[in-house]
Amino acid sequence: MAAAVQMDIALFDEAANLAYMESAIKKAKEEKNADLVVFPELCSIGYIRERNKEFGHKYVMGAEKVPGEFTEALGEMAKKYDVYIISGMTEAHPQIPATLYNSAVLVDPMGKVAGVHRKVHIPGYEKHYFIPANTNDVFHTDIGTIGVGICYDNQFAELTRTYALKGAEILVMLWNMPRFSNQPEMLHRLTSARAFENRMYAISCNRIGENSGMEFFGHSAIADPLGELVATAGEEETILYGELSRAMLLTERAQMPVFRDRRPDLYGELTKPL
Repeated sequence: MAAAVQMDIALFDEAANLAYMESAIKKAKEEKNADLVVFPELCSIGYIRERNKEFGHKYVMGAEKVPGEFTEALGEMAKKYDVYIISGMTEAHPQIPATLYNSAVLVDPMGKVAGVHRKVHIPGYEKHYFIPANTNDVFHTDIGTIGVGICYDNQFAELTRTYALKGAEILVMLWNMPRFSNQPEMLHRLTSARAFENRMYAISCNRIGENSGMEFFGHSAIADPLGELVATAGEEETILYGELSRAMLLTERAQMPVFRDRRPDLYGELTKPL
């Protein structure tokens, strides 16, 4: 059972965010015995704003390395409630001061960081705060093989198909999707499309609330390998639940073998730089 926690995120208040996250994990475990709990992008200290020296200094000071206090706190929660956790965070570069990644961490039920994805597609104002990474790994777990995309990453079908070709059965998409950039219902459609085209499960977890004048619209969703939306949200604070059946995934891939039917000999344009 997967749970996607649609929540507000307190800017620069990691302690408040962690307290909320633990309460949500506890609720997901009590209500549905969740095995996987997903949180939005940049859950540790919140989203960025337009280029601003004072804000940038404070944001850099709030970033943490992996492992660090934020991941250690998640590890304690994962052990306490026997769940996998995927959460976004602001990550400090392991060597270069004042250099940041927009990252997602996978923490296993033993409390260990089992995987890190660092955002590879950096849009808009984020270019003033984050460097692009080069990660496209999948993570093998007891509940399935997982690929993680962060916000803008998920608008590139090439990345999510790469995850599928590496064995991903579950696509986890973390978002801080603001109202000014897209229609809220788009998130439901995109979640459905990513699941359908790869015959995998897709989980979109977006935030709500306001950050530096930007409003976030939620509309989180979970889709099955047929692209059917098994759970959707509006703009409220909520937890979505979805049962992820490997038997269904195998059945649908057997019925429609999209990977066998690919024609990579025709797709060379995808790898050519502009």
